Amino acid sequence: MSMKKYIIILLAAVLAVSCNDKKFLEERTYEDDTQSFFKNQGSIEIALASAYSEVQYMVFGNQRGGSEHNWMLFGLGLDTISTTGGNTQFSNWTLMKDDSGYARHYGEYMYKLSNRANIVVDMIDEHPEIEYTSESMKTTLRAEAVFLRAWAFRVITGMFGQVVYSDHMTQEARYDYVMNTREEAWEKIAADFEYAEQNLPSTPRLMGTVTKAAAAHYLAETYLCLGKFKEAEDAASRVINKTDGNYEIMTTRFGNRADQAEDRYGNSLAAPQGAYWDLFRSSGKTKVGDFADDSNPNDPGNREAIWVAQIDYEAGVDSWPLGGSGDSWWRMHKPVLESTFAPWVPMGGKNGQRKGSDGKNYYVFTADAVCYPVGVAPAGAGDPPATVDGEDLEGRKLAYNLSTRIDSLACRAQGDGAATSLGLLPSEWVVRPAGDILGSYWDDPNDFRGSEIMIQRDYYTPSGKKWSEVKKEVQARVDAGLYEITAGDTINITPRFWKFSDDRHIFDAGNAYYDTDWYMIRIAETYLLRAEARLAQGNKAGAAEDINVLRNRAGAKPCAADQVNIDYILDERVRELFGEEQRWITLSRLSCNPNATYVSDCYPTQNNTTSNTFYERTRKYGVGYENEDRGRDAYTDAMGNTRHRPNVMPYNYILPIPIQIIQSNKDVKIDQNYGY
Repeated sequence: MSMKKYIIILLAAVLAVSCNDKKFLEERTYEDDTQSFFKNQGSIEIALASAYSEVQYMVFGNQRGGSEHNWMLFGLGLDTISTTGGNTQFSNWTLMKDDSGYARHYGEYMYKLSNRANIVVDMIDEHPEIEYTSESMKTTLRAEAVFLRAWAFRVITGMFGQVVYSDHMTQEARYDYVMNTREEAWEKIAADFEYAEQNLPSTPRLMGTVTKAAAAHYLAETYLCLGKFKEAEDAASRVINKTDGNYEIMTTRFGNRADQAEDRYGNSLAAPQGAYWDLFRSSGKTKVGDFADDSNPNDPGNREAIWVAQIDYEAGVDSWPLGGSGDSWWRMHKPVLESTFAPWVPMGGKNGQRKGSDGKNYYVFTADAVCYPVGVAPAGAGDPPATVDGEDLEGRKLAYNLSTRIDSLACRAQGDGAATSLGLLPSEWVVRPAGDILGSYWDDPNDFRGSEIMIQRDYYTPSGKKWSEVKKEVQARVDAGLYEITAGDTINITPRFWKFSDDRHIFDAGNAYYDTDWYMIRIAETYLLRAEARLAQGNKAGAAEDINVLRNRAGAKPCAADQVNIDYILDERVRELFGEEQRWITLSRLSCNPNATYVSDCYPTQNNTTSNTFYERTRKYGVGYENEDRGRDAYTDAMGNTRHRPNVMPYNYILPIPIQIIQSNKDVKIDQNYGY
């Protein structure tokens, strides 16, 4: 078929989705070969690809423009990460209203996803003339659509509580009826995940498509929401025991850098800890079988990945109906997963040099680059000039090209054309090392996941010294009156998370730099779901056993049964799944839920006016913005410093129903959530 005809087909599929017209496929006429295409499963696969693309967009898309939207699902403003400013809707929660663009974004896109999934279900159910390669393929495609519908409503329920629902195609967010309680929605979601688990294959149809294990994983989570704790344990066990596929915790090295014995700083990458490091490595775009292998999340040897969101659909070039080309790759024009948590360091210019009152030139902080230590050259580094503006600065190790800056700083830089993107601020509880007097999520200094190997807490200046050492030297010179620090010297140094970053970049790949596909589900989370289900049944020993599967790999001390409560599990989720877990869903389902009886040891009060899990965790562990109290509660920390708690409210555990959704459902009354 000609490219022109392929374009006609693609446009037809897009229009069928956009117009929400069930009769579209029946009423349009095309050339014979185009009509025959709509009578085979290719049309279904295209429609499914459109639904998967919505998932991709919610994971990757909005980072491109420096937007915070997509990080909402992963816990923006909660107990792990927040914005770098103190007056956004995720740091000043009083600004969160029913006309919030953030809430509307998730509402609209999740309903769009559910509608696209329903289109596939309706096409399969209402068009018997469509030909499939086999009856089992027809069942698989339908099950994928049902799964994606359930996932969309899972997110809607977790973020908004109330659900306007339909299991057939409809007009955008105008749905058949309102589920006024989360329990009603969870029952429907559970039924869809049950169907999906029964009818999906054990291995993905294509790279990035869902399987039995993915459905069982979310089914375990949904059963927890409903208080069906034994069923939740059983669902998680079907994944862990390999009933639903060959998935397991990786304890041996794998992937494109499995033979690397040390990281670039000389730290050992011996298994099993090195296997965790392997989980997040990118690659040089090699081809494996029918798939283009973008990164270790897709490596054939990675049995920990249950569902991975694909950055682009060049994967499976020979398998997609239109040859594998999709529209998702363009959304990632900068290495945004990497730069989101990287340090903000101005580079270039003269703001790093000061002439002291003694007539000497001094290097301050920010001249040109933050580099690796002496003897470790950033990849792609150019030869450093001997002098700068005629001044010889001893020990200066410059690297002017953008490639080096990306490699040194994970692309979080300003000036001289260096790429920039969204910056988020991990909470101090995430970045503080174990044993810090002010508190930390890390309870063991030997935990590989919280070590310098996975979280680089210090940087090296061009002189080769650690930034923290240089800062002390600079402060001493300022105190001595040699010069003053100006606004141009301000630096926001945050740790570099090697989970989100790499020390190898594809410098000849245009805007690719560092791009890795991202985990939607790792079996590590399945273990923590089963631990939660066991805790709920009073089986703390079994819960500790599941938690210790992860801690043993990380080299951390084992968890004892009497330590297990919901706080310990939530902390372990941070240690294992920071940046991956859909944290909003987790904290929301554990708040104001009468079925979640097992949270009472830590959070006995559960309502939308006084206290709940979401509220207390955010207030204790979230970012407080010390220089902007904005009505935030003050407290004194262990060092005697006045600090401020996040000003989140108990009712914020669910978002406001977007006013557009309320107004568009003119035939169905939707009450706004309390507090908004």
